[in-house]
Amino acid sequence: MPSSNLHSHPGRLLEEHLIGVANLAGSFCRDKSFPQQERLKILTRTIALSHDLGKATTFFQDYLKAVEKEKLKLKNQKETRHGLFSAVCAYYLVKELLNRTNEDVGYYPFFAFEVVKRHHGNLHDLIDEAIFNDEDKKLVYKQLENINEDNFTILSQLLFEAGLPIKLTKKIISDWIDRFPEELRAIKKALRQNIGDASNYLLLNLLYSILLDGDKSDVVVRDISHFDRQTGSILANIVDIYKSKQSFQDSSINAIRESAYREVINKEIDIEKRFYSINLPTGLGKTLISLSFALKLRELVNNKTQGKFIPRIIYALPFLSIIEQNSDVIEKVLKANGIIPYNNILLKHHHLSEISYQINKNEDLESDSAKIMIEGWNSEIIVTTFVQLFHTLLTNRNKNLRKFHRINNSIIILDEIQSVPIKYWLLIKTIFQFLTEKLNVYVIFITATEPLIFEKTEMVSLVESDKYFQKMNRVKLKLSLDKDLTLEELYSTFKIKQNKRYLFIFNTISAAKNYYELAKADHKDISFISTHIIPKERLARISDIKKGKYKIVITTQLVEAGVDIDFDVVVRDIAPFDSINQASGRCNRNNSGLEKGEVYIFSLKDETGKKYSSYIYDSVLLDITKKILGKHEEIQEQEFLELIDNYYKETVEKKSHDESRKILEAIGKMRYDSEERENISISNFKLIDEDYPKKDVFVELDDDAKDVWSKFMELEAKDLFERKKVFDSIKADFYQYVISIPTKVKNSPQEVGFLGYVRNAVLSDYYNLETGFITKDDRSLVIW
Repeated sequence: MPSSNLHSHPGRLLEEHLIGVANLAGSFCRDKSFPQQERLKILTRTIALSHDLGKATTFFQDYLKAVEKEKLKLKNQKETRHGLFSAVCAYYLVKELLNRTNEDVGYYPFFAFEVVKRHHGNLHDLIDEAIFNDEDKKLVYKQLENINEDNFTILSQLLFEAGLPIKLTKKIISDWIDRFPEELRAIKKALRQNIGDASNYLLLNLLYSILLDGDKSDVVVRDISHFDRQTGSILANIVDIYKSKQSFQDSSINAIRESAYREVINKEIDIEKRFYSINLPTGLGKTLISLSFALKLRELVNNKTQGKFIPRIIYALPFLSIIEQNSDVIEKVLKANGIIPYNNILLKHHHLSEISYQINKNEDLESDSAKIMIEGWNSEIIVTTFVQLFHTLLTNRNKNLRKFHRINNSIIILDEIQSVPIKYWLLIKTIFQFLTEKLNVYVIFITATEPLIFEKTEMVSLVESDKYFQKMNRVKLKLSLDKDLTLEELYSTFKIKQNKRYLFIFNTISAAKNYYELAKADHKDISFISTHIIPKERLARISDIKKGKYKIVITTQLVEAGVDIDFDVVVRDIAPFDSINQASGRCNRNNSGLEKGEVYIFSLKDETGKKYSSYIYDSVLLDITKKILGKHEEIQEQEFLELIDNYYKETVEKKSHDESRKILEAIGKMRYDSEERENISISNFKLIDEDYPKKDVFVELDDDAKDVWSKFMELEAKDLFERKKVFDSIKADFYQYVISIPTKVKNSPQEVGFLGYVRNAVLSDYYNLETGFITKDDRSLVIW
């Protein structure tokens, strides 16, 4: 049969693209488990085959053939846009499909309409989307009239052979356009009455995600073999093999680590259970334990389903600073088993990820393709941040939702889940319950402070936590909270001993800087870390700290969750109890000395008498912490578990869940984004609240920075598409020199476009090599 002679992209026939996207969607569906799985497959195929039908118009075909100057003009004309026309067709085709199979139609045709309409934008409030007014009707009629009948007949035949339920004709579409406004009025009425749960939300996200990923992947990657899973390369026992090749020294702490590992790995697993908990003191090797358990769970699911479903493992962490650390551990495990950690086996993904994707020793993908593969989570083990994970689950944004379908049938490891703000605990609990029920997800919580997001009876506890906390005798908390001290008073009263290493953790960067200035006058073996330091230097300093290079380190809570550093003494300003526990995990971590580690807790105030803790922490959490700590002068590590339990019980009772309930209501109403600001939308979810408006600043610290900045400035001469492509190739290096500062800082550097820019020639005016960005407005920036 001849081709339609219609094109989706320059040099690409429309039918080839539509069928290519449908084939990718089909391959993505193969490893999905959904309550109506067969329906999901035919729905996604129908949506994929119809999603660009609007490109059949002469308006769009003329736009593709136009010279660049004319192209921009044509692109902005509404007749050229193809989303609405395609969406109207998709609705009709899905309705026809379900009517012909005598299935309940429900919202499925409307979901297809929304998915196709918004596949080049973001999702909106569905009630606002259920409208097809006279202007829309007039536009779609005009587009229909401007479709070549002969070409469209050939296209329809090819798509019918590829899986569409009927052969579309211009007459069918014309009749449907007449009836469509009434159809959407009925949908709008039903949506207004709908107070649903998360089921429809998950379904729409899944349909949208599969279309987005198929569409972008077909255009950029093309080769469908790149998406083949590497399921057979990772066996369940690789951590055991790795451990057998290590020479761990005999010590009490290593014996406890091995005991905890064995207890988890030997646990009988009922794969009908979906939530698991590993609650252990800090420093007991939770990365290896959780990875090994996840791999064994993965094998059980594989065996039970006869290879039909082999879960990906998504390892999510709260901070960028520990992504490298954890992925390095996993990489060592793979290499010890002779597995080369190509990106289709192990993938790191965060907003600073290097745009590089290697499939085998002979194949590094071009940057465009690499970006698609990375942002689509095409790997067996994905190490990522909470921000990436939770803003995939709770968002209206096209870019974030593209990888949503990878969560289906996955094992998610949540490391240090207590980092999630308490106001979102109910939201997170509800969403994960639906993920496990509807999308075949397993969840493993690993933490040293088990927050009450789930009741203990709702999870399978993989270790007897009490036993391990009772064995811990590494540190003692020494409390000095009866009087608030200034930094100068702390420095004059707290004495440094010659034979010990010290970590000071302050609540604000300004406090940390001021204390560093006091201490460096008397101590030369000293280092400073904060987010004022460019990432490149910060990582280098953390590496030096791990090697024991400094006697004294002064920092903020940047180092608390999971950063594997060890000191004899930790001094910390008062904070919520879970943060204090995390700080304790940086003290005598390996139980290496004859003496216990010491963690001193003080209450520090600024020169106005205001406590530094009050600038950044919730007063309710601080009050609960003080109430618990106020009963003690000294606390042994064995007592931590009971105190942490008491802390979380009180926080759950006293903290409001209103924010969670509002977003859950938006999910039930499918209010992705709303122009009515009084209504909370899904788009309002922000895992990390900004304390103040910020802007990024590039610091030209060295010759490498000069080279990167030079390449960045050359982007202005390129067209938009080329600009994005080149920036992706330098992004990882570029952001090694970027810090965030308040938008209203007095010492603001020159601006180049959206960025602040500190030239090397004026570096000393803005950047101190020891403490980072120089602030000149201490009062207003005390928290920064």
